[in-house]
Amino acid sequence: MPGRSRGAYGWPIKPFGRQHPVRGYLNDPRSGRKLSFHFGIDICAPDGTPVHAVAPGQVVRESGRAVAVVGATRTFGYWHIVPAVANGEFVAKGQLLGHVASTWGHVHFAERRAGRYRNPLRRGGIHPYADRTKPTIVSIGFFRRGRALAPERVNGKVEVIVEAYDTPPRPAPAPWTGLPVTPALIRWRITRGRRIVVPWHTAIDSRLVIEPPERIKEVYAPGTRQNHPNRAGCYRFYLRRAWRTSQIADGEYRFEVAASDTRGNRTAKALEFTVANNL
Repeated sequence: MPGRSRGAYGWPIKPFGRQHPVRGYLNDPRSGRKLSFHFGIDICAPDGTPVHAVAPGQVVRESGRAVAVVGATRTFGYWHIVPAVANGEFVAKGQLLGHVASTWGHVHFAERRAGRYRNPLRRGGIHPYADRTKPTIVSIGFFRRGRALAPERVNGKVEVIVEAYDTPPRPAPAPWTGLPVTPALIRWRITRGRRIVVPWHTAIDSRLVIEPPERIKEVYAPGTRQNHPNRAGCYRFYLRRAWRTSQIADGEYRFEVAASDTRGNRTAKALEFTVANNL
């Protein structure tokens, strides 16, 4: 197929060569017993939809509703399906694995290599996949113990938090229509005039692989919540935690934030602020 990278693979539901709506991204927050990173993507599909192997391998029945296909270098996982294959069975590319289980409305699809989950939406992953939407930066703010601070006079130890989201390139069906996902990359820096005071730092990077689980409380700030049917989630990311503003001189600055997706669509926003420790 034209434009297909080496190592890329088709979609696990028919038609294999057509892009399908995705309602959940890698590293989206998941709030079960505790907050965690989503370890794959959620591909929309009606209950009962046949799910097929994107690559050959040996079946491992991970649970009553989950199947993994272990290949030579990669393992692909298919969750929320009623399996139609046996544990230990060898399957070919395109072979039926099962059907989307009742009430789920999607297949959770994951790719793992060398023990780490990878982003199926990266370049060289699932194909075809196109994205021309830009992430949205809702707000940038300073906080102390959960209370917002005026940017005109910032001092002491503070948190800097950005609220941002991305819009899937293809809308999901109801009740997930219009619900957000997380940007793949969020970076920030501090400038003063034309001078860079603090160079670019990364808050989250989902472009290639999952974030380490221990970073969950370093990435997501309080108030973060996942999507629920007909209820949009809220994604609040720490840019700086417990930042002592005395680390830079008093004066006027700009906190610049950039949010991008896996295809490089980028949005930037800045907040002007004044450090006033001794003023």
